[in-house]
Amino acid sequence: MKTSTVRELRTNFPRLEAMLYNGESIAITKHKRVVARLIPEGGTVRPDFRARFGGKRPSAGRMERSVVGLLSEERGE
Repeated sequence: MKTSTVRELRTNFPRLEAMLYNGESIAITKHKRVVARLIPEGGTVRPDFRARFGGKRPSAGRMERSVVGLLSEERGE
């Protein structure tokens, strides 16, 4: 959970709104004490994994055999 002061809430609301839109919860503090919590409405928003990896898809490598081949082998076909 991210934290923000009351002053930041007043001056930088668009940045905090974007954080809420991305599914982050925000604790609002005044004099170093939490006075409120902002929680995004609705279901959970999926994290933007593509942004975390700089727009590139992480590669886990190629499988040597296909899933269909593994299933048929296990079934004895």
